[in-house]
Amino acid sequence: MSDLVTDLFDPGNAWSTRTRERLTGLSPELGELVVHLGTSDGFWDWRYKVDAAWKRRAKVLLKADGADELVRYAVRELARGGSFHDMDDPEHVIRELGMIKPASQARGLAIGFLLAAGWLRRGGEGLSADLAAVARKNAQAMDTYHRVDHEIAGAAFAALGDLPGPEAMEELWALHYDVARALHPRKVLAKSVKKAAARLGVPAHELAERTVPRHGLERDGTLTVGWFGKGVLWWNASVDAVVTLHDTGQVTVDWAEGDHVTRTTAPFRSPAGYKTPMRADSVTLVRRYAQNIGKTLAEERQRLGALAGGTRTWLWTDWVRYYRDHPVTGVVTRAMAWEYRLPNETAYRPLPPDFYAVPAAGVPAATEVRRRPDEGAVPEPVAG
Repeated sequence: MSDLVTDLFDPGNAWSTRTRERLTGLSPELGELVVHLGTSDGFWDWRYKVDAAWKRRAKVLLKADGADELVRYAVRELARGGSFHDMDDPEHVIRELGMIKPASQARGLAIGFLLAAGWLRRGGEGLSADLAAVARKNAQAMDTYHRVDHEIAGAAFAALGDLPGPEAMEELWALHYDVARALHPRKVLAKSVKKAAARLGVPAHELAERTVPRHGLERDGTLTVGWFGKGVLWWNASVDAVVTLHDTGQVTVDWAEGDHVTRTTAPFRSPAGYKTPMRADSVTLVRRYAQNIGKTLAEERQRLGALAGGTRTWLWTDWVRYYRDHPVTGVVTRAMAWEYRLPNETAYRPLPPDFYAVPAAGVPAATEVRRRPDEGAVPEPVAG
């Protein structure tokens, strides 16, 4: 058994090196658990499907004394530094487009530990936060570069969806907001969010408002894509373009060719001669992204329009997070009239314009916000 455990480790991998001493020399039961978790690469691929028999056996082995602590330790080490691939660079953006590297022999073990974390009989002790950190670093949902690993990110998403307790739900809400819609394992994240929300009894209207895609837009409504070293970290494009959702509700794409910029509106066709063979795929993706932003905006107009005449209220912090500050929903929100009620007050008062820019800390968290009862239809966007 000890030889089987030893064979799982990779001397060239930092996570493997850090954990080797702790994950070897174990009791027979824990050694069997480690060997079993190391076989996850036999099924966990781009389909993100857990083998049912493997899962049943893992759950049995997780009942061994010390298994809970061992899994938490392995996940905590994966959350450190540059995560599994030990690649992060806060000073320079390093892109790996087209760079193929052989998979580490320890990768299956790391994925196995992540999946097993979701089946522990209790959450807490920072496990949700550690899983979320692993997910962020391997899904490029951070401001600094980390090497992307879809299968590791997907395993962390899946584990958070299985974990009990509200802590995992909060991490999933935040990940759903921050992880780019274009990321391949995002479908695992979406499934995990729905799974955890159903388990906790989250109402359908809360699930709807907390899962509005951001489409990678910054707070100012822009998404910049470009060649190596330009634009958002998670998208290496062979074009230089800026997609913008304006406060008027109009979506534009600015196509750059050197110092010359051409602005287009729906259907966002690129300038004549711009769509060269090398650029064709990127142009198509940019256009599709812009179209999807417009689609989400239309859906949000309809959803928020249905709130007219209702009695629903939001706590200030929730309204700020999911309405005012959301780059898509915020456009619709700012076109509507809202009112608020401070703690210990009985009457609502109109929300002043400057409250749309006040940091959440500037208003008591218990403040309630609602739509003005006499608010009419949501204004339509400016024609393109």
